[in-house]
Amino acid sequence: MTVVLDASTLINLANGEVFAKIVSLPGRSFQVSPVVLRESRTVGKAIRAAVKRGDIEWVDDDAIDAQEFEDALEEWGLGPGETECILAAKALGCAVACDDGAARQVILLELGQPRMTGTVVLLREAVAAGLLTAQQAFDAYQEMKRLGGYLPRLALSDFQP
Repeated sequence: MTVVLDASTLINLANGEVFAKIVSLPGRSFQVSPVVLRESRTVGKAIRAAVKRGDIEWVDDDAIDAQEFEDALEEWGLGPGETECILAAKALGCAVACDDGAARQVILLELGQPRMTGTVVLLREAVAAGLLTAQQAFDAYQEMKRLGGYLPRLALSDFQP
């Protein structure tokens, strides 16, 4: 399944130094939008490099209607990046990776649970795929939290396969 990455998840993955591993998950493809790239200034270089390598694709700008975007911004009260991710996933029939609580509520309402993911789920998928050990995933998670990531309280056992 294709996953549109929001800035919150991108920044967490970069802070945990697992970005490259996550975007190589088998059975997943990833997209990022220009608005999210602008919001993710600290990881912009990594995003551009991943696009160049073919690990991530750009969201098709034509997938989102400008008026629908303006209406959703007003209705949902989210930032432009979260709004664009949700609308892109809606239009493209894919999932959204987002760690922002308010945006996750909108994703649930607009797309449903099966099309919502985030940093923790992606870390668990990387462990299941053998890309990370449970300890590596937990260490990355702890670093994300240390650097300000808003993630749930978890233990090493939460990353065990």
